Amino acid sequence: MIEESTIVMVGKYGGLLVLAVLFVLDWLDTKKSSKTDKQQTNKVLSELASANNNVAESLKLLKASMDNTTSEFKQHDERAIKCFADIKEKLIKLEK
Repeated sequence: MIEESTIVMVGKYGGLLVLAVLFVLDWLDTKKSSKTDKQQTNKVLSELASANNNVAESLKLLKASMDNTTSEFKQHDERAIKCFADIKEKLIKLEK
């Protein structure tokens, strides 16, 4: 598992130096992967912002539709009330 060159380096330079080199190599690798992670995170945040804008636009359209429906119901109610008032007047006239 452990390469011969690693064993020779430990014997020749000491374990502390080898650990320091391994630490630096791991740090560089982590730094490189951190950049990739940041780019992916930025991409995800951008997509979330776009989705949020789409949801906001959908809610705005839904509100407009509900406002139109409410207005139509009010108009219908007003016409129905007027029709019932006319029917009531005609019934009163018929009773007399």
